[in-house]
Amino acid sequence: PAMVPFGHFSIDRRTLPGGVSNDERLATSLPVTVNIPAALELPSRCSLLLQCDADGREKAVQTLQNVALRILTALPPGKVRFTVIDPVGLGQSFAALMHLADYEEAQIIDKIWTETRHIEQRLVDLTEHMENVIQKYLRNEFETIDEYNEAANEIAEPYRFLIISDFPASFSDTAMRRLSSIASSGARCGVYTLVAHDVRASLPSGFDIGDLERNSLCLQFRNGRVIWDEEPARELPLVLEAPPSDEFATTLLHQLGKASIDASRVEVPFATIRPDDDDIWTSSTAQDVRVPLGRAGATKLQYMTLGRGTSQHVLIAGKTGSGKSTLLHAMITNLALMYSPDEVQFYLIDFKKGVEFKDYAAFQLPHADVIAPESDREFGLSVLERIDEELKRRGNLFRDVSVQDLPGFRAAQPDVAMPRILLVIDE
Repeated sequence: PAMVPFGHFSIDRRTLPGGVSNDERLATSLPVTVNIPAALELPSRCSLLLQCDADGREKAVQTLQNVALRILTALPPGKVRFTVIDPVGLGQSFAALMHLADYEEAQIIDKIWTETRHIEQRLVDLTEHMENVIQKYLRNEFETIDEYNEAANEIAEPYRFLIISDFPASFSDTAMRRLSSIASSGARCGVYTLVAHDVRASLPSGFDIGDLERNSLCLQFRNGRVIWDEEPARELPLVLEAPPSDEFATTLLHQLGKASIDASRVEVPFATIRPDDDDIWTSSTAQDVRVPLGRAGATKLQYMTLGRGTSQHVLIAGKTGSGKSTLLHAMITNLALMYSPDEVQFYLIDFKKGVEFKDYAAFQLPHADVIAPESDREFGLSVLERIDEELKRRGNLFRDVSVQDLPGFRAAQPDVAMPRILLVIDE
């Protein structure tokens, strides 16, 4: 488990029974005052409830800021998502965290939410995420998201933290109910709450603050003291961490943002999806073309299926550098390993004047009927005309044996080769 420290208990050993021996023979060099870390613990206990009045608000908000920074440094880059709600401060309470929004690809934080309608929607988003985790990832296979992540490795789900200051300001009854649900069931799904509760504000009659208290580590700010609301810690003096300087926090957040972008580029080894050596060229395209492209969850592969129903074509969209060509290479290579040239034929065309398909020509890929690494429009048109002629030829063959499609023809003429044709165009 990861520890998220936010302060320490300062304990004078002389105040403890037997803390300091009167026997000189048992004398030690240990300091009289001992500091014991006060910390949240991932994954079992990482929700925090700070109950404060006007005098304790500033310290409570500082504690939330510190805990957010500690979480970012305690967990691997890219494995944290923040939803921040600051209805009274209008975002100023957590302004430093907005440096993370500069690293949009990392998706750590979008903005700080302040209005009632936005607060409701963000809680809806978190609730739907929890539903998705339970129904898609955990099911009856994993007890918690941590067990799932251990099996998922490189595609592990990030932890999500809902940070709220000045609760219950701007919270509707609907938002209250959703917060209760998140607090009660969130930990199993990797969703935690960090809440500063203004005890002066009245709560709706239908809302039970106990839902937060039972599922959080509770700190109370009373008369200038901070009290850990549990035995035996309740009587121990708790000292909260001082906040870092703005300059240090800004530098740290930019470092974390950059590291999170690098970590967000998840790579699944090709060995994860390729067929075993004994299975090379053993698959059939008589019914469809089915090829794994990556991982889908902890135990499953993500397949692309063509040739069945309306699944006949694929459009891959993405900005420059997002991995479109890499996906094409994974698809082509895996298809060439799974299916023999009698099952799959490729027409590979590259209109962007690149070198994406040159290796297939250099190593004479047996499945490739056409490889055009630097094609112009005229050549591309000629390839399409050739495919159109093949369509007509196959249509005539289908009529001759009274079938409507390739699966029917393969069933009627099992000894006649009729491979699936994949026209692959890179831009």
